Amino acid sequence: MSIKPLTCIIIDDEPLAVSLLQQYAAKEQQLRVLATFTNPLDAIRFLKTNEPDCIFLDVQMPEVTGLAFMQSITKKILVVFTTAYDAYAVDAFDLDVVDYLLKPVTEERFHKAVIKLQGRKTAQPPGNSNTENDWLFIKSGYKMVKVHFEDILYLEGMRDYTAIHTITQKILTLQSMRQMETLLPGNSFARVHKSYIVNLSKITVAEKGKLMIEATSIPVGSTYAETLNKKYLGR
Repeated sequence: MSIKPLTCIIIDDEPLAVSLLQQYAAKEQQLRVLATFTNPLDAIRFLKTNEPDCIFLDVQMPEVTGLAFMQSITKKILVVFTTAYDAYAVDAFDLDVVDYLLKPVTEERFHKAVIKLQGRKTAQPPGNSNTENDWLFIKSGYKMVKVHFEDILYLEGMRDYTAIHTITQKILTLQSMRQMETLLPGNSFARVHKSYIVNLSKITVAEKGKLMIEATSIPVGSTYAETLNKKYLGR
């Protein structure tokens, strides 16, 4: 499957930071830079007549902060924060930012962000919803892997990856558990723990504090137990 390159813009009030991200972007086949800005007000004007797929956005800028900039965007554009401070991580999560790059940004970390962007963009094709399809494509490394919902046993959140355990294989993706939860049909899948999403039809045994899927024991978090019991298990 051929993957269309993502278009992006880079916004940072530090010219050296812009130059570094441009250098990294030039090495990414799946990324094309449309424009760069050191003044976010110029970027706002650019977005009135252009719609890139994604933005690499500095958080602390004198004219307009990255947080304020995001709130001004009316178009659906994916955002990666770039900042020297980790204090905005919670805000980034609330705004559904795809990734959060701490400066100095390394080439390897930038590449991971591009993979996440591509995965978010292609996981759910435009005009389709997962209620209409019984499958989705998962970005795994440089490949797009087609996965049927009925083949998924459970998903496991790991440190940098989400592991999708299927009947035949384990697929690693940089998409977060939160992202995957929005892509899976809610009538068939349930979050049972901060690190686990399960296919309800694959549960063989349900006990207090855990589930069994085939030979795997899945913990059930206390915050998810009541919803799981009432909504899905009828207890």
